[in-house]
Amino acid sequence: MSDLPEGPVWVAPNSLYPLDLMVPAETPGLQRNSVLYVGRFEPAKKVDLLVRGFALAAASIPELRLTLVGGGSEQSKLENQVSELGIEEKVEFAGWIDEPEALKSHYSTAIATTSTGFAGLGLTQSLGFGIPMIVAKDEQHSPEIELADSGGVTWFESDSAEALAESIRGAWQKREQLPNVSISEFTKRRYSAEAMAEGLRTALQGLPQTLPD
Repeated sequence: MSDLPEGPVWVAPNSLYPLDLMVPAETPGLQRNSVLYVGRFEPAKKVDLLVRGFALAAASIPELRLTLVGGGSEQSKLENQVSELGIEEKVEFAGWIDEPEALKSHYSTAIATTSTGFAGLGLTQSLGFGIPMIVAKDEQHSPEIELADSGGVTWFESDSAEALAESIRGAWQKREQLPNVSISEFTKRRYSAEAMAEGLRTALQGLPQTLPD
């Protein structure tokens, strides 16, 4: 940009799914009672903070559950933490799940997803399924954090388990409003595979690009 200040610019968003897979996550008969995390179990993601915040929230909401989808170097540490906090019956380690339909079943029971470290591409997944995300304020988030403009992000004070617990309690109170169709549509227009392909096509052809409002 600084080298070519007058040069044209095209946008090709980093996308996960085509439009037909980015649909509000709702499965009849499933109870919506879980806090959901999807991603790596690594220090930068601060999943241990999520476990502590969840434990505080679950103390006043007995029905609340935590689902951790993913894996990584801190899995054993997290399993020990869950045991030490006495919340084993409330926490599910679901392992790595890549298939959208399998993931959708977990989103169908979620009251919110969480990003206690930096937020990235997972935000497009969560909001695309119509599920809001609870995000730490002061982290080096990826560009996808612009999706906060959808209204689908709730911020909490970074590194505060108490602030996270309060946000989880707030999400519990709003669970009957999910899935949120409007944030799903907002995300689809900006982060579908089709939007990514269109950005690449117009760039390669040197054509003007029309972006969503």
